[in-house]
Amino acid sequence: MGVFKRYNDVPPKHRLERYASTYEGRDVWAEFCTEHEYEQNDTDRYRTEVDRVGSDWTTFMADRPTHHALATPDDVEAWCHDLLSSKSTRRSHDYWLRIRRFYDWLLWHPDHPHVYHPVLMAVVEGDAAGRIWDEKIGRWKQGRNSQTQGVE
Repeated sequence: MGVFKRYNDVPPKHRLERYASTYEGRDVWAEFCTEHEYEQNDTDRYRTEVDRVGSDWTTFMADRPTHHALATPDDVEAWCHDLLSSKSTRRSHDYWLRIRRFYDWLLWHPDHPHVYHPVLMAVVEGDAAGRIWDEKIGRWKQGRNSQTQGVE
């Protein structure tokens, strides 16, 4: 999750909005895709899915006063709410997972000032993000159970 677990615990000097001018006009999603995500799978189908999610996220964030790489947990919660109102929980999870990976990359990338993970904080603090997390846990349990069935 990063150094801080809840947004209210993040001192103002570490909040991402401080870097708004640094990120202005910068397509960090494209940087992420080029430097990392496209290398995970080089099929057209995979890239199309990554691009679809990125377009959804950056379009959503363009309507907010926050850059797409500097989201707050409230931004993520609102996006998750929108996802769940237009997609199944399973499909919403697929979208959420990509944005979680984006923030994982930002958190560990030396060129970015991220010291907390707003996507995971939203799970702790929000309802819609929590529902998507429950889908993640359900998938994990299902996969784990299918692996252990028949092993005695």
